[in-house]
Amino acid sequence: MRPQAVIVLIAAIVMLQHAAPVRAQGAVAPSAGDFFDGGQLQTIRLVINPRDWAALKADFQLNTYYPAHFMWRDRVVQNVGIRSRGTGSRSGTKPGLRIDFNRFDDGQHFLGLKSVVLRNNVQDPSQLHERLSMQLFTALGLPAPRESHARLYVNDEYAGLYSIVESIDKVFLGDRYQQDGGYLYEYDYDADDHPYYFEYKGADPSLYSPKPFKPATHEADPDPRPLAELIRAVAETPAGDFNSVVGRYLDLNAFVTQAAVEAFLSDIDGLLGDWGMNNFYLYRFEGTARATLLPWDKSEAFKGGVARGIWQNIDDVPRSRQNRLMIRTMEDPALRARYLDVLVRCADIVSAGAPAGTEAAGWLEREIRFAYGQIRVAALEDTATPFSNQAFEEDVRRLIEFARERSAFVLEEVRRSLR
Repeated sequence: MRPQAVIVLIAAIVMLQHAAPVRAQGAVAPSAGDFFDGGQLQTIRLVINPRDWAALKADFQLNTYYPAHFMWRDRVVQNVGIRSRGTGSRSGTKPGLRIDFNRFDDGQHFLGLKSVVLRNNVQDPSQLHERLSMQLFTALGLPAPRESHARLYVNDEYAGLYSIVESIDKVFLGDRYQQDGGYLYEYDYDADDHPYYFEYKGADPSLYSPKPFKPATHEADPDPRPLAELIRAVAETPAGDFNSVVGRYLDLNAFVTQAAVEAFLSDIDGLLGDWGMNNFYLYRFEGTARATLLPWDKSEAFKGGVARGIWQNIDDVPRSRQNRLMIRTMEDPALRARYLDVLVRCADIVSAGAPAGTEAAGWLEREIRFAYGQIRVAALEDTATPFSNQAFEEDVRRLIEFARERSAFVLEEVRRSLR
């Protein structure tokens, strides 16, 4: 039997086995919001030629696309493209996956989405870091990917618990900014790359793109010139003019807010990570030189622990390891005040509903306990994860400890910073 015939046969069997009842006339069709609804554990089924699935896992370091059928509830999207994805999270046992609904058909989509990421969480024992982080970004008013959890079945066999992550692409930009024609770059950092701290390397735009700013739109004409101008402005603008001049190129309030949220989350691999900058997108708005940053991949959030300082990797490291953008931003009194204010707002949100001196659970602890109850069985049954069930339970306990203690630690750090 030919490979394509095999996948069609498997798909037909799985579709018949898991067919959902036909929706009643007049029923509301599901939306992308339902797909990313964290209020319930989702179920996703992929049907792929077994030889292709074996090849994807064997060659997990490659970005080779394979055809598959995608199923969620009563929706079936045929002939999507799937590939292995990730940097440090690449795995041949539990592959991280990118699903491109329009890979082989430009006009095809799923609930208005062109693609979605299925994050394997092989660097996160609780499989909760990413989801909780994006909830806090959203609570602070920052555009962040929507997320939920799902059981993934491949050819009707349980492949493990995954996070469904909204792609940052033109669909995302159109939804959040009501435009999608600007220039989107993904920060591209590999383990053997020299850490980047937003330093000015020279006027040549090619020094900044395609590395470390990899074009995610306008790939044929990424126009990195405004990137070079932004980074030069950060390096050379006098302190008194910094906010007004650099503000022409970058939404500094959004940058400071994102940096503060990551600091509160004790993220060791973000804008101010232990290995330089990492895990963000940069979007330059249509018809302007002004850009904003977007958070991405928070598997390393919470790992710095309850007592990670709010000035970590800012003023406690040698000049060569200081993030130039953050250092210059903190020289501006208004932006420094905003940084501290956002940290206080994070503390208030995280501990909301837990008055001082009581045993009541705050917002973050409630979210942890809810998500834990939702995914626990699926996580314990996930034999592809590199972590033991004990490690899963212990990491959840650490998250609860973080939720209970982090706000008080941060508020004390802010108080000392205001002396």
